[in-house]
Amino acid sequence: MSEVRRLLVGYDGSPGGDDALELARLLATIEGVSVLVVSVLPYGPLPVTYALLAEEQEAEAAPLLDKAREKLAGLEVETRAYGGGSPAGVINDLAEQEEVDLIVVGSPHRGPIGRALIGSVAEGLLHGAPCAVSAAPRGYGSAEHKPFGTIAVAYDGTPEAKLALAHGRRLAESTGGNLRILTVISPPVALPGVVGYTPTMPPDAEQINARAVSEASSGVDAEGQVLSGPAATTLAEASEGGVDLLIAGSRHYGPVTRVLLGSVSSLLIHKAPCPVLVVPRP
Repeated sequence: MSEVRRLLVGYDGSPGGDDALELARLLATIEGVSVLVVSVLPYGPLPVTYALLAEEQEAEAAPLLDKAREKLAGLEVETRAYGGGSPAGVINDLAEQEEVDLIVVGSPHRGPIGRALIGSVAEGLLHGAPCAVSAAPRGYGSAEHKPFGTIAVAYDGTPEAKLALAHGRRLAESTGGNLRILTVISPPVALPGVVGYTPTMPPDAEQINARAVSEASSGVDAEGQVLSGPAATTLAEASEGGVDLLIAGSRHYGPVTRVLLGSVSSLLIHKAPCPVLVVPRP
C-alpha cells in the first residue's frame, strides 16, 4: 500500500460518527495528511442522485461540520455536505474520484463496548472500496487517544498479508510503536467432495511468521506469535492485550486495488476490541 496522502471520514453526528472522527484525527495526525469530512443528508423516502448541497441548503449540515472541524482542529480539513444517495455510495464515489487513500467509519452504537461492529455504511464500503478502510470500535470517541503503541498484523504469507504488514511497519516507524505479527493455524475443515480433511493453513506457519518478523524488524521492534484456533476469533482474542490497531488484508480474489472482505476479515471487524484497518488487494 502506498503512503496515505488524504483521508476521508463520513460524519453524521451520531456517537458512531464521533468514534470515526477520533480515529480519523489520530490517523491523520500520525500520517500527516489532510482530512475530507463528508456528511450525507437524506432528501426523502425515495432514492435520488446525490448532489453537493447549495449554500442555502447547508444550514442543516452546518452544526455537524462545525463539530467535525472543532474535533479535527490543527489538521488540514475540508468539509462537504451532500444530499441524496446512500452514505456508502457517496463516500465510495468520492474516494474513487478524488484519489482518497483511506476511509474511516464508525460502528453503529449497539452491541458490546469496544467492538468494531459495522453497520450498513461500513458494510457497503467494505465490499469494494477503492482504498483502505478503517473501522473504529464503539466508544472510541469518548476519549482522546495517543499514537498507536502496539500494532498487530494478521499474517499468512499471502500478497494481501504482505501489504498489510508493510502498512503496519510504516505506521510503527511513524509512531515509534512496535509490531505484533499474528499467524493463525486454523482447525482442519471438511471440504465437499474431498475425502478426509484439508488444513486451512500450510504446515510451515512457524517459518512464515519468523520470516515476516525478520523482514519487518529492521528499524522496528517486531515480535511474532503463531496461534491455533478459528482465525477471526483467535486474532480478536490476541488483540485484547494492549493492541491499539489491528491490520488485515482483503480476501485473496476479486478486483485488484479494492477492499474485499473475506469470511475472516468480516468476522474480525465484528469481534475486534480495537480499531481495524483493512487494506485493498495488491
